[in-house]
Amino acid sequence: MNLKDFDNYILGIEEEATVSKINKIPNVYFTEFNDIKNVLKKRSRNSHKGTYGKVGFVSGSKGMAGACILNLNSALRCGSGLVKAFIPDDIYSVVESMSLEAITCTYDVNEISYEKLQEEIIDYSDVVATGSGCTNIADYINVLDYLLKHSAQPLVIDAEGINQLNLDNLKSHKHPVVLTPHYGEMAKLINKDIDCIKTDIIEKSMDFSLEYNVYLILKGARTIIACPDGHVYINTTGNPGMATAGSGDVLTGAVASLIGQGITIENALKAAVYLHGLAGDIGAEYVGENSLTAGDIIKYLPNALKIVP
Repeated sequence: MNLKDFDNYILGIEEEATVSKINKIPNVYFTEFNDIKNVLKKRSRNSHKGTYGKVGFVSGSKGMAGACILNLNSALRCGSGLVKAFIPDDIYSVVESMSLEAITCTYDVNEISYEKLQEEIIDYSDVVATGSGCTNIADYINVLDYLLKHSAQPLVIDAEGINQLNLDNLKSHKHPVVLTPHYGEMAKLINKDIDCIKTDIIEKSMDFSLEYNVYLILKGARTIIACPDGHVYINTTGNPGMATAGSGDVLTGAVASLIGQGITIENALKAAVYLHGLAGDIGAEYVGENSLTAGDIIKYLPNALKIVP
């Protein structure tokens, strides 16, 4: 264990016994530049937009259209060829005007068409992401359950998707599932308090991933990725300025984008989290940590991607 003893075990300035315990957990790694530098695929001259993945988002709701916009623009900036959003009618105009390159497909929140959801998102996409900004959709729990039961591709679940997730439904999923909670969402998910989550976060993340056979991105001062094969990765990029509304929506877009491009899920998660943090670090150099916004993270994603050959 290093990175200054895992940042003094996430600044609790944790006692030596705890750091020693972490050292004894097998298959725990820090994600460094060399671990992700060859993950992104070099583009072939003989390629087209379909070559780089179709990403479907079921996100956003009235008052939270920005979450969907951040999802879409992040995925586009990370290299997705085609990005489509399944959104409520009442946020159509703002999403359409602020993510010009994305495809939008609308639905009536009072009468959600699951046939349309199936055709426009599940049958269309190489990866589906949901939950960001879905707080104000009354029947969202049914949408989430439908995606869990019918998605034939990797499913990324964020924010409200985690808040409304029934853990029993995870046990029967047939395709890869990625969860992206912060500590508060994780605590609610497993019915514990946040202080409990902060204790032995590596071991708790690993245990959850193994029990439910999911990929877990636990967002925090040092974001942790736990994989169902028992591997755990601790990210080394990022800064306190990224503790801002929408930062997680940007990450969800990046995660879905890289999975949709055909990168193995473990590598896609490591690269997405690392690049997200790196874009935040670059952004902080220009605007400072206090002024950093989620939009800045997207703005500087190209700079982060250019660093990675």
